Amino acid sequence: MKFNAPDHFSHNFELKIEHLPTKKSDRIALSILYPGLFFGTILVALGLYELCNGFRGGKNAFDMSKGSADFAATETFMAPWVFDFAFIALGIWIIVSLFFSYIRYKKIFINNDSVEVVHRPVWGKKKAYKDKLKNYEGVRFRIEFFQYGFLNKNKYIVELYHKSKNKTVPLYISTSDKKVRKMWEYYAKKLNLPALIMTDEGMVTRNVQDLDKSLRELAKEGVIENHYDDKAPLPPSLALVRKRDKIVIKSRNFVWDAYNFLAWLGVITLGGFVVCSWLSNEFGYNLSHNVVVIALYCIAVLVLLASSWLLCRKDKIVIKPHKVIIVHKFMLFSHKNNEINKDDIESVDVSFDPSTERYFVSISSDEKTMVFGKKLPLGDLKWVKSYLIDNIIRK
Repeated sequence: MKFNAPDHFSHNFELKIEHLPTKKSDRIALSILYPGLFFGTILVALGLYELCNGFRGGKNAFDMSKGSADFAATETFMAPWVFDFAFIALGIWIIVSLFFSYIRYKKIFINNDSVEVVHRPVWGKKKAYKDKLKNYEGVRFRIEFFQYGFLNKNKYIVELYHKSKNKTVPLYISTSDKKVRKMWEYYAKKLNLPALIMTDEGMVTRNVQDLDKSLRELAKEGVIENHYDDKAPLPPSLALVRKRDKIVIKSRNFVWDAYNFLAWLGVITLGGFVVCSWLSNEFGYNLSHNVVVIALYCIAVLVLLASSWLLCRKDKIVIKPHKVIIVHKFMLFSHKNNEINKDDIESVDVSFDPSTERYFVSISSDEKTMVFGKKLPLGDLKWVKSYLIDNIIRK
């Protein structure tokens, strides 16, 4: 599915429009830049220090074994300088990538009747775009998934939408689902433009006067129709369990795709490196004499555990008489991630994320937005949407 999605650089952004004209820069936050530069510098310093024999402090068991009859028995799995250069290269890559990420930006200017964008790319000259505010089609709300360190997170975006990708500008960006829909409604009302959202049915336009109404209110007014067919078969990727006080919808199996494959490849590679190093003859000496080695192995093990947890995690929807809950489950362990009262739910949509080209179900109120089924087929997500709408407006 082709989707005109601009690149926004910020993770936390809010354009104030109470008083016009106004302006703000869209660029990577200093709260991400400084810790990243610090971490990259530490990696380079550690690599250089170790390369200069700083941590070995003279001869170690490996050095003393050279020339002896038992040298073959104490040969390391990999030459120490390989790890030194790996640390240096990783640190330099982090520093350089963050530097280039910071020098690019978009400066956004809005007055009573026009919008101007000044874009500085990583390479090349600055570019400027300007258009009349009346030529913008509306205020669009979308959710984008992105990689945040070792974690996958949601980026909630409210933007002033133009058919030209370069002229679409951010109004509000956050990694928190709190009050995102309320901000969407605020900007649509303030700019007197339609509220837009991309769903499986294409771009949907919503009247500003309907944005504050719940699904139940919209159903009573005939704005929302109930398309659920109770005779339709349950999708094969889903399981539905009815209990005395709740209904549970969950995926039957782990869903595999290219993202899972690459993530598991990284986990297996790192795990294999840790195991091989663990089994090497010099590991015991380094582990007992070098604090840095202990710290690095602890970090690697924690990364492996956290990554495996996230990759094996499955989400499920728990529907209770008065609320809808999203639960994260790993094997026998379950954790409530979020919940919304049914009376507060204003929309249930099958939304699209252009960064991953995946569909998912979004459940929104004024205060928060929950997502489910990031890896499920589109047809199955449509069934979830219709089932939720039926359950919400019927009870």
